[in-house]
Amino acid sequence: MAKAFKPKVIAANDLVEGDSVYLSAAGWVRQVADAWVAKNPDDLTVLETLAKAGERDNQVVGAYPVEVTTETGAPWPISRREQIKASRMTTIAVGPAADQHHSAAA
Repeated sequence: MAKAFKPKVIAANDLVEGDSVYLSAAGWVRQVADAWVAKNPDDLTVLETLAKAGERDNQVVGAYPVEVTTETGAPWPISRREQIKASRMTTIAVGPAADQHHSAAA
């Protein structure tokens, strides 16, 4: 049986500023909540194609898919590493404080 597809966004690094950016319908944005969410493999293929164009156009480097949850209505990374990058802070809260921070950011 095939593994169920989990929603994903495309992350990359801005080629000029060097910070994390996410692919949206409007281009590359700095907030993961504004990212375009791939809900199936076909969506992901489209997003990956657009991301490769962004790399060719020297807008971004190192584009890759990030698994997200959309429980709050906006995408939020599942992995701790990606949560740290999406928070745009060098350190982030853990435990119950992390839940409060995510709720406030959404």
